[in-house]
Amino acid sequence: MIEFTDSFSQAFVAEACAAFPELRNRLAIELILPMFARPLNTMGQVIGKPIVAPHSQLHKTVLFVFPRDVIEHLPKEIAFCRYVCPCDTYGVPTGEWRRVINGVYLNHGNNEQPNWSVHT
Repeated sequence: MIEFTDSFSQAFVAEACAAFPELRNRLAIELILPMFARPLNTMGQVIGKPIVAPHSQLHKTVLFVFPRDVIEHLPKEIAFCRYVCPCDTYGVPTGEWRRVINGVYLNHGNNEQPNWSVHT
């Protein structure tokens, strides 16, 4: 799950992903969660055990762009915090979200020749 602290951050992460395909690919790989499916009847109700067992915990990443870290219309840094939350047997979050790591995606290059890396 990806969450943004504000619409400014959401807009600038979208701008960066559009301008830098390698950043978009990196975020897609690092932030995508495996999904699981459950058999449903015609009414959309669950009728059996999950086809793939749900995770015992969920992860989410919160992304944030500071206005001072923007060069022209693209961010130089995208800060993040990753959280984890325990789940019940159905994969539904049951407790508090706990922060496990924070860091930044940093462009060591420039807008013409980007060089994105992650620092935690």
